[in-house]
This record gives sequence, C-alpha cells and structure tokens, in this order.
Amino acid sequence: MADDLVYAVRLFVPGTAADPTQWQDALGRSGLTLDGDSLTSQHLGFRALAEWVANDGSFGDSFGYGTVTPQEQRAIAGAGSALVLDLPVYLGAAADQVAALIAALGDAGALGVRLEQSKLGWTVPRWMQALQGGDPWLLYRSTVVVLQDGGVSRSCGMHAFGLPDAEVEAPPAEANRLLGVFNVYQLAEDPVLVTGDTFQPDMDTPRRRLERWPDAGYPQDHACHNPFGAWRLGPEGGVADPRRELRLVFVPALVAVLTAAERQAGRPLHRDEVERLTSGGACMAMQYGDAQHLERTRGYADIEPELAWSQWQVLRSA
Repeated sequence: MADDLVYAVRLFVPGTAADPTQWQDALGRSGLTLDGDSLTSQHLGFRALAEWVANDGSFGDSFGYGTVTPQEQRAIAGAGSALVLDLPVYLGAAADQVAALIAALGDAGALGVRLEQSKLGWTVPRWMQALQGGDPWLLYRSTVVVLQDGGVSRSCGMHAFGLPDAEVEAPPAEANRLLGVFNVYQLAEDPVLVTGDTFQPDMDTPRRRLERWPDAGYPQDHACHNPFGAWRLGPEGGVADPRRELRLVFVPALVAVLTAAERQAGRPLHRDEVERLTSGGACMAMQYGDAQHLERTRGYADIEPELAWSQWQVLRSA
C-alpha cells in the first residue's frame, strides 16, 4: 500500500459478529476479505485499513443523535463488536464504491454505519439511498452537521469529500440556509473557489466575500478536523477581488516550509520570520483547477500567503 494515500473517509461499523473471526467469516460470504488490518475486495478498487473494536457499552450512544429509530439504536447497543474502516477515497468521487462496500457490510451483519468525519450514523438502507439516489441535498444532510458557537455557525464533515467546510455569523435559521446552499453547491458543482470570490444563494440575498482559513475547531489528529479548512462567509455586501490569470502555488507547501523552519529553530517563529519565508518561498503558476487537484492529492490546504502570519497562528494552536 502506498504511504501517500489520503484516507479521507472513516467508518464506524457495529455489527452482529462478536470477534474478528466471526467478522472474517461473515465478510467472506459477502465478497470481502478481512486480513489483519486490511479489508479488500476485487470489486472495490481500493484497500481499506481495518481495526476491530470490542463493544464497550458506548455503541448505542454513538448513534444517539436521532438518525436511527430507538429500536435500531437498541440493536446497535447490543452489537457483538465493530470495525473501524479508513478508506483511501473521497466520498463524492467514490460514492458508488462506498455504497457497494456498505451494502456488503450490511450483508455481513452491520447494524449501522457512522461517518466519523461528522459523527452522523445511519442504517445501511439510508446510506444506500443517500449515496446512490442522486440527490445532493440528501447526501449533504446524511453526511454533514452544522454546529453553533457564540453566534457563528459552522459545518462539519465536508472533508470526507475533499472540500472545505464553511462558517458564517448569522442567526441560526439563516446560517443553516446559507451553509446548506453553499455546501450543496460545492458537492453538486465542485466549483474552483479562492479567497476573494463571492457567493450568494439567490438573487435576493446579498453577496458575501469568501475567505479560506484553517480549521480551528478540532485538533489536527481528530477525525472531525478538516485539513482543507473552512470558508468564512463574510458580511453581507461583500465585493469580489480580481483574480490573477494563474494561481501561485507554494512548492513545497508554505505550511510545510514554516513547520520545518520552526522545528529547526526549536521555538515559535517570529512574525518577521514567517513573512520572510512567505515572500521568499518558491512558487509555481498553475491553472486554478490544477491547483485544486494538487491540493486534494496532497490531502490538505495550504495557508493563504496574504494571511500567512494569522493563519499560521491558527494552525499552530490546532
């Protein structure tokens, strides 16, 4: 297995099997092979990392957000054990493959599947409907949650698709509408967006300027941490910045340069050091779509050079 694969989707799968041997037998009858720490199938096209987890009494609570019925939750609470699967795919591009995997897991006794990037868990039939139904709104509501904190609403879970989350300061109902339309736009259209672009959900709603920031909501080793950051939707009436013809991309990534410099210094970098490394960094001019593809292949977003000092502080504290 290549070391540079991006494992973007983590699934928590409680099932009727009580131990790894029972999982192996059940999965084998469903066309899957569980071999130590990997799960494979000739039909999937990828190898998932697998970890067996004993039922510690918390399985039912992990599906306690109203996404399954009380009867289904009780069945999950009494599961024999679970598998945690890490998939080297993005959910949108590999929706059919993930759906095939979840269907096979259901045949092997899976009682539910939770997406760890957002902590949303559903039954196998609901996942099949969301992944194969062709409705981006259903897919969004099945995979992404919106959290409120101090007047700011923020989505969580878009990194399973290789996309940034989004946040906005607005009343909760309006925030849910704005974030929903914006994120479904990302899922359905996969637009190439950059800091300085604007967005409006309809012609009657004022535009808001977009600015991408690192994810400050979760530690970097947390499943809910979005390595692609979050779009901040600015105040109403935002004006778009002009775009360059090509996008300048730091090679290596600016965040990697700053991380290496700080490690070598053995202390936090000073502002003038960050600014000097930013202004002197090597860049490559790329088409915007090619830059987006590079980012997803790498598995994380770089910081914005114009906001390098402020965004570096966010990354360091995450």
